[in-house]
Amino acid sequence: MNKIPLVFLHGWAKNKGDYAPLLSSLSPNVKVFPLDLPGFGTEPILKAMDLDDYAQFVTRFIKKNDLGPVIVGGHSFGGRVAIKLTLNYPELVKKLILVDSAGIERKSLKTKILQIFAAITPTRIKELARPLVGSKDYLASVGLVRETMKNIVAENLEPDLSKIAVPTLIVWGDRDHTTPLWQGNLMHKLINRSQMVIIPGGDHGVPYRRGQEAATAINKFL
Repeated sequence: MNKIPLVFLHGWAKNKGDYAPLLSSLSPNVKVFPLDLPGFGTEPILKAMDLDDYAQFVTRFIKKNDLGPVIVGGHSFGGRVAIKLTLNYPELVKKLILVDSAGIERKSLKTKILQIFAAITPTRIKELARPLVGSKDYLASVGLVRETMKNIVAENLEPDLSKIAVPTLIVWGDRDHTTPLWQGNLMHKLINRSQMVIIPGGDHGVPYRRGQEAATAINKFL
């Protein structure tokens, strides 16, 4: 029997090697293709990228390796890329797996207030205050990776989730404070052919801290 090809995409500031606990626990009927996305792991970044660029990168990999329609899975930022790939190239995606996925961007009242504050505050004060209001990922990013992050978070995928037509598995930790559970529930509501598995006590690191549990859910889905 031919193995099922699964392309797996890592989270921001991670790389394909970080997901061994999950990927090594998947069914032997699955052929896993973990990728380093540009800017992470061994994959260089040559320009400031957006989600369309990352979707094209994964598409080139699928076509180069003649994988045909694949199952695409992603964690956090990788889930965001997986969603964009599914929307842009539906002919290449057989099933979709989202683990504590990013993609929903809503400005909180706190964020709106900070943006107003930033608009009226002198440059030097803003520079001093930036470490207090910026995300850890943003503050840790430099150069093209930082510019890329600005492009990525500027795009809200929520309005397009209802366009996803492939069977979708959503796996989420109920203690995820990075992409809170309400975002997973909303994705489940908006993606028609989706099912959801909640990992009790799981945080944003479900795929590498609770890899076997995530793998069990994925194996059942496959």
